[in-house]
Amino acid sequence: MIEWPILAALESKVFSRVIVSTEDSEIAKVASQAGAEIPFLRPNDLGGNDVGAASVVLHAIETLTLGPSVAVMNIYPTSPLTPNLFRSAVEDFSKDMSRFLISVGRYRTPVERALTLSAGLMSHQQKSSMHVRSQDLPDSYFDAGKFHIATARVWRRSETMMADPFVPFFLPAWATVDIDEPDDWQIAEALHKAFVLERSQ
Repeated sequence: MIEWPILAALESKVFSRVIVSTEDSEIAKVASQAGAEIPFLRPNDLGGNDVGAASVVLHAIETLTLGPSVAVMNIYPTSPLTPNLFRSAVEDFSKDMSRFLISVGRYRTPVERALTLSAGLMSHQQKSSMHVRSQDLPDSYFDAGKFHIATARVWRRSETMMADPFVPFFLPAWATVDIDEPDDWQIAEALHKAFVLERSQ
């Protein structure tokens, strides 16, 4: 999985360096074979599922002694994006480098129609929206968890990537699948084949 974002980033030709931060020697080997740089292994206390991305990126920024104006994109390893999307994101970021640019997706169903399960029964979270047509409800968005871009200066001053208002980069629906469970992989793969591979042939 980690090979895909590495290869897409390299093919995009918009990054001067593609670096993988990991504490795992096997991941480091696979990433290196895919063409990424592994200039350091990060400390074990920055590994695991409970560590936030911001602290990992800050460690890389400080270890690499990056200047304040250097742009840094944090790409998650479960980001099966295309080189064109990376190019578009970097182009959009270049228009306003004073804040984060973050990948977002649009909820396909209005969040006002969300349901809550309690004791085996369901009810509307917002009863005021029960009789409003879905097309009359506002669009809502979510952090797609694919990438975040900011200068080293902004990374250093921010507690989290979304602490302040940020610039959104709207991803197509096929690119917003979050790969956390085995079924997610199959969904992402099917969408990728339908919207990327087949259209490029």
